[in-house]
Amino acid sequence: MAGLLMLWQAYAQHWAVSTNIADYANFGTLNVEGSVATGKHWSLTAVAKYNPFMFYKGEDPVSARQQLYGAGVRYWPWHVYSGWWAGARAQYQEYNHGGIKGPETDEGDRFGLGLSGGFSYMLNAHLNLDFGLGFWTGYDRYVRYSCPVCGITMQKGEKLFILPNDILLSVVYVF
Repeated sequence: MAGLLMLWQAYAQHWAVSTNIADYANFGTLNVEGSVATGKHWSLTAVAKYNPFMFYKGEDPVSARQQLYGAGVRYWPWHVYSGWWAGARAQYQEYNHGGIKGPETDEGDRFGLGLSGGFSYMLNAHLNLDFGLGFWTGYDRYVRYSCPVCGITMQKGEKLFILPNDILLSVVYVF
């Protein structure tokens, strides 16, 4: 029996799932991140974000539609799921943003790598709050349209980019 308890303790706080509350402020972007501890100081992460929504400002459509998938690693100086952390992630994003600053709409695919850092505040044994910031850089293949629904192409291209990646205010459940 003692062996089983010791085995259970060895796997305690091994997995976590979270959602970023700040992403919901970005036109209702749904998101989830899963994580698994691989040692005392390291965890592997996988993230998915999805936003299919289009809103209207009068008769003008506004959107920040996207689907994003990423996988990465976090380093925890103290121990996994507690305190400061630094992370790196590879990710892919398919996006369609338009009508926010003007009638132009950008649509495309981005591939890249991101760096982030933050702090995980333990509320209790199973609930954390994560705070963090990040950016990513990579390759963007895009098409710019003159309006969200007309389909008139203004520009096509490929470019390198550096963008903010995460503004984190996440609720984390640790298993």
